[in-house]
Amino acid sequence: MKSILNHYLVISVLAIALIPYSGCRKDSNPVVIIEPLTIGVILPLDQEKGVLRENAMRTAVNIINASGGVGEGRMIELVVRSSEGVNREETAVAAAREIIKSKSNLVGFISSFSSCSKGLVEQVAIPDGYPVISGAATAGFLSGISPYFQRLCPPDAYEAIVLTNKAKEYGFDNIAIAVEEGDVYSSDLANAFQNEFGNGASVKVLFSSADPDYSVKLDQLLSGNPDAVFLSMLNPVVYEEFLAKMNELNENDRFSNISFILSDAFYTTSVFNSPIAMMVGELNGHPKNFGAITAADTNTSPYKYFEAELNKQFDQEVASYNAQFFDIIYIYALAIEKTLIDTGTDDMKAFREKLQYWIRQVSNGADFDPAVMPSLGWKSLKEACKNGGVDYVGASGNCDLDGFGNAITPYAVFNIAGDQGSYYFETISMVFPE
Repeated sequence: MKSILNHYLVISVLAIALIPYSGCRKDSNPVVIIEPLTIGVILPLDQEKGVLRENAMRTAVNIINASGGVGEGRMIELVVRSSEGVNREETAVAAAREIIKSKSNLVGFISSFSSCSKGLVEQVAIPDGYPVISGAATAGFLSGISPYFQRLCPPDAYEAIVLTNKAKEYGFDNIAIAVEEGDVYSSDLANAFQNEFGNGASVKVLFSSADPDYSVKLDQLLSGNPDAVFLSMLNPVVYEEFLAKMNELNENDRFSNISFILSDAFYTTSVFNSPIAMMVGELNGHPKNFGAITAADTNTSPYKYFEAELNKQFDQEVASYNAQFFDIIYIYALAIEKTLIDTGTDDMKAFREKLQYWIRQVSNGADFDPAVMPSLGWKSLKEACKNGGVDYVGASGNCDLDGFGNAITPYAVFNIAGDQGSYYFETISMVFPE
């Protein structure tokens, strides 16, 4: 991580404005501290992906604050809390309430997982009127759940379509599904895939960490000699144990004729530490493993700008959903800019209500609204806001939020390739929405 901007926010939120004062004493001018506008962030900081997504957001915040912030010199402050724990939904809600108590200028929240988003929407956004934007919550039930919720990723049904099409292209007729028990994302994606694939995906088994019936469940999963096993799992503790147990069964290459379908949660380098040799390689002319994840067009100027800034500020390569979280900050900043033009911050509830209106407006501008993108520079984006509506074009691709709060983005079909000690992700194909 680069040290130049490492602690930028700590310094930037102390921006001071001097207000002229007519008095008898020359040294009696009062000093007014301009309080930052705060965004609460709930991330899985116990996982590698959580830290990488925080860096993506701070990349955008640093750029915006270094260019004067929002309004008349107000900085944006991120207050980040972890969702780690036995029940991530409960943890997220508790963290949100703690942030609400400690920050009077809180404008909204950013979430990651579907379970955390569910808690924030139902227990915070709906009753108290706090906007929530997620970069990676894909559960189908979140579509249209509230005007106060939106996400820069498609629902699970779209990923299920991509995975099903690829599975049928490879000639799979019989697929067994391993699901992480108790996780909203995992069960929602598994159900969506099962519905999309049809009768050939009838076997579905739930797995949890340290399950006393693990061996029985594995036998049940593999009883029908499936062509492939779909791993619909999210948490490393669960899928690392699953892979270890499967590896124990792989005597005499038992799984040499079985392929593996991966949920997008597997798109993290930490999975390379698990025993995955059994699912790497080729089978019948196709990769033994594949998955799908929302992806951006890496050739666009917004993406290249983000990629360069992330590397410059944090010495980091772009990881899963990083571009989405970068874009969320710009959407929030643009919406804040428009809201500050409309209203002040004396009544924060009214401010947040207007802010929610502008979140969807700036992401998906009206006809003839100018396209604005990070690579144009924050000052030019602020100026565009003063002149009317804007249409944000982001690093993640399509950021146009629809009436259900969804953005339908392209997907990359990926697989894990390489050998022990040198595994890597490669993109097999890109799938673009029609």
